[in-house]
Amino acid sequence: MKILILAQEHDNHTAPLKWALEQAGYTVGCWAGLAWTEETQASIALDASTQLTLGRHTLADGDVVWIRRPEQPKTNPNTSPEDVKFATGEYKWFYQSLMYLLETTPLRVVNKYSASRFINNKSVQLLLARACRMNVPRTLMTNSPKALHDYLDQPTGRTICKGFFPHIWQKEPRTSIAVTETFELTKEMLPADDVITYAPAIYQEMVEKEFDVRMVLLGTAVYSYSLYNSAKAIDWRQDVRQGLVRVDAVATPPEVERAVLAFAAKSGIAYGSFDFAVDSQGRWWFLEVNEGGQFLWLDAFNNQLHLQEKFLSFLTSPEGSSWEEIEGNQSRFPSWNDYLASPAKDLQLPERANPEAAFVSVEP
Repeated sequence: MKILILAQEHDNHTAPLKWALEQAGYTVGCWAGLAWTEETQASIALDASTQLTLGRHTLADGDVVWIRRPEQPKTNPNTSPEDVKFATGEYKWFYQSLMYLLETTPLRVVNKYSASRFINNKSVQLLLARACRMNVPRTLMTNSPKALHDYLDQPTGRTICKGFFPHIWQKEPRTSIAVTETFELTKEMLPADDVITYAPAIYQEMVEKEFDVRMVLLGTAVYSYSLYNSAKAIDWRQDVRQGLVRVDAVATPPEVERAVLAFAAKSGIAYGSFDFAVDSQGRWWFLEVNEGGQFLWLDAFNNQLHLQEKFLSFLTSPEGSSWEEIEGNQSRFPSWNDYLASPAKDLQLPERANPEAAFVSVEP
């Protein structure tokens, strides 16, 4: 069995996990995404059988593909200007052909491309969570000033505003200058209506929480971790970088675990990072799920969690493996602390200011 990770080799999750898999005796490769260079080229050969080659890696039945964070397709920079639009479209459609084909072959794919595209939509997440009997805050997604005014005019509790995806604005030499984060919003804070149309946003009933929970779904196993933020910030993500968050394992209420597993079955994902807020009555409120969410930072905050080993046990086990099987096999893999003590740690890329950020703007 070969394991292929779709990400840059020195990505801050790929590097430690590739190292740990190799230490456990697995053959591991990386493919950064579709482009024009030899290591980023790809082929689909259809004859008596189907052969799929990504870069230097030809996949065989039983191999595992982890779609970690492949880059968007890139055309050859020497393409003539009048052909760029055509070439860009061809690269896009070929890339999608590769990704969708993966899940039609005898490969194990985490997560399937169709499932990741489906669930990577905040409205779909909230509707599915509600259908699976999770607590979901009252929500408005809009770029309409009228809709927002009407929402805030309703006699309900406090309101927060957040973006659809994290974003970082940077200045050279790559010093973080601004990061999107969730904040409380009142009607008095609203800008001119025209400004509201500059970017759509998510407006949501604020859960007055006791603590946050980051939950990691690994197939049929669910692991939950409480996040206590000493700064009592609405959005804990920025405080993680300053060490202001305490991470502990916490029991998942049975009804929440059942709901999450039902959510996974409906969405088709086998792995994801869920965020919940827990209020003073002990109710868990679903906020969102990131199907490619980061998790090694949890091990960095609490070295008793062993999430690195759990994830690798999940990745190398047959699809549908039980919690007992994942736990039973995790001892085969080195820990996050083992990685930090190895020379390999000096090769990975530095983490972004917000490791969850999907987009980065760089200003000169």
